[in-house]
Amino acid sequence: MYDILAHCSIYERRANNQRVAAQLAHALHGNLTGIFVSEAVLPLPALGMPPMFPEILEVAAEVVASAQAAGPAFRSWAKEMGLSDARWQVAVGHLPSVLAAAANWHDLIVLESAIKAPWSSAGALGQVLLTCGAPCLLVPDAFTGNALAKTIAIASNDTAESIRAIHAALPILRRAERVILLEAARPGAYSAIDWRPPLDLDAYLDRHDLRVIRRTIDVADAAVGAELLKAAWETGAELLVMGAYGRTRFSEWALGGATRHVLEHSTIPVFLRH
Repeated sequence: MYDILAHCSIYERRANNQRVAAQLAHALHGNLTGIFVSEAVLPLPALGMPPMFPEILEVAAEVVASAQAAGPAFRSWAKEMGLSDARWQVAVGHLPSVLAAAANWHDLIVLESAIKAPWSSAGALGQVLLTCGAPCLLVPDAFTGNALAKTIAIASNDTAESIRAIHAALPILRRAERVILLEAARPGAYSAIDWRPPLDLDAYLDRHDLRVIRRTIDVADAAVGAELLKAAWETGAELLVMGAYGRTRFSEWALGGATRHVLEHSTIPVFLRH
């Protein structure tokens, strides 16, 4: 069973990420959970703001109640999408923390990537990606294609993140007609472990009956993100699989430049794993 969690930023409508999540759940014989997250309300007087806390609490409670009441409509829509096993979940809390907790119960999180939405900015998505511990599929709001991509591009630079992304995407990769392996000309990581024999990506792909078309990416680090999207477009890829690269600074998560560029500019879904 494949457990898919779809973030529903607005419970009154079905964004493209929910459609893609439902299509994947149906194709992979899995189940779907839709989740709406209401941010927790902070005591405003403590923040030096006017004492309107009771009124704000009342509005927040109404939002949660309305979201809970949207459950039957979500399940009815999921049934129309061919899913007999669909659930609706409402949570109150900080979005990255909620999704990190929910990820413990799911194999894949499907997120909406809308340019102007605060919950799907590169910074917000990056915080989710780097803390949830699960693979994430980011679906652009304007994407109208099918969830099961016929051509998939894989970005590989020998890092642990890229290998984890490939491993997590296997159920989707196996259903593709063409897989394009976009290889970095220079490996992205040095291993302190002396493997005998060396771990080999080609052998791993062969074990899973994945035949790939290879293409080398040889650009400066600052241009990797743009080059990946260019190569994906030129090969007709409908999905890009890659590792999510990040680092910590002053306790805040920051994405690497290539990942951030892809999140901000990709017009096709991106499957990421940190």
